[in-house]
Amino acid sequence: MPSLTTLLDILRIVAALAVFLGHTNFIWFFGTSSIGPQNGQDYVVIFFVLSGFVIAWSTDLKKNLSFNQYVFDRLTRLWSVALPALAIGFCLDHFGSKINQQNYDTIISTSHIESKFAISAFFLHESWFYSIRPGSNGPFWSLSYEFFYYFLFGSIVLLPTTTKKIIGTVIATLVAGPKVLLLFPCWLIGVLAYHLCRFKFLRSNIYLSTVLTVTSGWYLFVTLKDRWSNWNPWDIPGLGLPPLFYSAKFLDDYLIALALATFIVGLSYWLTLEKKKGGPVSATIRHIAGCSFSLYAIHFPVMAFLGSMAASSLLEYLDIIGAILLVTGFCYLFSFIFERPLKFYRSCFLSFFPQFAKRCGIRS
Repeated sequence: MPSLTTLLDILRIVAALAVFLGHTNFIWFFGTSSIGPQNGQDYVVIFFVLSGFVIAWSTDLKKNLSFNQYVFDRLTRLWSVALPALAIGFCLDHFGSKINQQNYDTIISTSHIESKFAISAFFLHESWFYSIRPGSNGPFWSLSYEFFYYFLFGSIVLLPTTTKKIIGTVIATLVAGPKVLLLFPCWLIGVLAYHLCRFKFLRSNIYLSTVLTVTSGWYLFVTLKDRWSNWNPWDIPGLGLPPLFYSAKFLDDYLIALALATFIVGLSYWLTLEKKKGGPVSATIRHIAGCSFSLYAIHFPVMAFLGSMAASSLLEYLDIIGAILLVTGFCYLFSFIFERPLKFYRSCFLSFFPQFAKRCGIRS
């Protein structure tokens, strides 16, 4: 029986590619194209559901997981990709704007640019009713949401006493603000989906599983297919604008999250919850999925830089397909340097700060 992890990996790949290809539709990136979807945010919601599912799963498997260990694991996971993406993005924006400032004028605001990068490094760029873009990296917004969802979940599940749970949850809530919390149900739906997958009744009833899979799968297919080409973000009042910015279509996002969760729960009848290696196909899918975070985190600054070069006639030999492959190759290399060696980076950090590890009870 195939593992459920393979399904999650496939969904991660699809979501990351959809977000990336959706951004290739911008006219400053080698002219207009219709390769990618118009509705990139739907795929970010898919990421939220998958994140909630995976975090609930991994936390459930680690029976003696402490809050300190959980925070260390989550922060290092985020920072191992986010900090290099911010640093490289800052450099690409700097040199790209020197090549063609006009191109960047349509993408970023240069006011207080260093402060924006610093705030984003601590994932506070979407707190309350702010929406701070670190240079050209617009997709970075969702990492702030992820950061707070990690902390809220850890506070509720892993803090040892009721008092500490309340304090931790209140602090995270007050710092995050209502805008971020509006999409928290999408993440929690992923948590719920994991626990539903563990119910024997759902995993042993082929008729119920078939109904859940077919109805939710059809809804997702029809909805996302229609929005691939026939959707405009300006049709949603306030989307991308203050005060709610990317949370403005939260009711619609709930429907996408519920449909995806139902689809995963339905398919769990034919999949195992055991995390096994599988064959070469599963290994290949897992390998490709291993760079999905990198693709999401760094693709936009690379695209902006290449678009700037193309606008200045420095890449006349490159067309849209070549540019897409070049960005993908860069992100794949980025993942080998920063995303994949996460265990190594954790070990290095703890070896440099052994007292920190001992005091906090953290291991690599």
